[in-house]
Amino acid sequence: MDYEVIVVGGGPAGATAAKFLGQSGVSTLVLDKSAFPREKPCGGGISARVVQRFPYVERKLPAIATHWVSKVYFESPDGSAVNYESGQPLYLMIRRVEFDHMLLSLARADIQANALVRKLSIEPDRVIVSADVDGQPRDYSSRIVIGCDGANSVIARAAGLRAGRAQSDFAIDMMEETPFDSLSPRERDRMHVYYRIQGQYGYGYVFPKSQHVNLGVGFKLDYYLSALRGRHYSYHSTFVNELKSRKLIDGDSNEQNFRAFPLPISGPLARTYCDRVLLAGDAGGFVNAFTAEGIYYAMVTGEHAGRAAANAVRAGRFDASQLCQYEQCWQHEIGLELQKSVKIQRLLMADATRVDRIVRAAARNPALAETLARYATGALSHPQFKRALIARALPFYIREKMRAAAALML
Repeated sequence: MDYEVIVVGGGPAGATAAKFLGQSGVSTLVLDKSAFPREKPCGGGISARVVQRFPYVERKLPAIATHWVSKVYFESPDGSAVNYESGQPLYLMIRRVEFDHMLLSLARADIQANALVRKLSIEPDRVIVSADVDGQPRDYSSRIVIGCDGANSVIARAAGLRAGRAQSDFAIDMMEETPFDSLSPRERDRMHVYYRIQGQYGYGYVFPKSQHVNLGVGFKLDYYLSALRGRHYSYHSTFVNELKSRKLIDGDSNEQNFRAFPLPISGPLARTYCDRVLLAGDAGGFVNAFTAEGIYYAMVTGEHAGRAAANAVRAGRFDASQLCQYEQCWQHEIGLELQKSVKIQRLLMADATRVDRIVRAAARNPALAETLARYATGALSHPQFKRALIARALPFYIREKMRAAAALML
């Protein structure tokens, strides 16, 4: 047996799992198709709660370029807008090339770069992961494998945990990360989010970083394939030119920095474990369907997967009845949050005027604007969001209805 645990993928989920496994004294191998540091297409924004949930991250952040944002701008399909400014940092902006490398450097594991995983074989007493390493085939064996290999996870499909067509389960995100000296937002302390639902793009964003801007657009994948397929960069360029015409950014887009990538937006898979296999991060569908954030959830599930794998090694059991504790743990921490994010996303996608009404109401009510901004940046859990809406939005809604009724009577 080569290792007790193999982690496929060295991004935030895999690095976090490997860190925990190493601390637990479990022999671990991380396989990744790239050598770090490596570029990773992503918006690069993380909820501020990451530093409370993972204190070691806060201690390591000074080693990389970071930018905390406390101002948020939301714009709805009809052009209604709301600005919100928090007294505390809301969102952490990082470059994935730096952040992921920092996380992986903390992993107490052997790391095999340039290993493109091709196949997973689950046997009665082990798993075998087959990969092309620097172009040469090689097999690795372990007691258990943790799949952290992204939205197109080989491990998820090989284990039978993801099946069928992906169009309805994914969005396609198209973005670029370009230095300020070429493309610069006028406001470097405010993140912008645009909800367009359908049409030119489903959503758009501008994330200012320390010395770079990350901006892009996204679509539901099924809508993109049926109505918009084929001209990736043209839709991105349309968004950039719109921002330029509104004098929100200066400079020019750089097509060399443009990337497109799939994003799971239908919640976690029906099962994220089976005999000798666990899935974490995008591989398991752990992305907030409303905010499109995945890094925080990748790290949460990576830690829980590492803990479950370490427990399995200690118990000498790797069957599904042992590994089900993994799903119980992540469900307890983030299950409701991710489930509700899918419902909210589908509710808003079904009727763009709902977004208009929400944004217009938030623009007139500072307390509601705070609730929307804090939920959209992950600062509020869903139960906290629900309580805040009842306390803040319901009285506002009743007053507005009474005012409208009074106006009709005059």
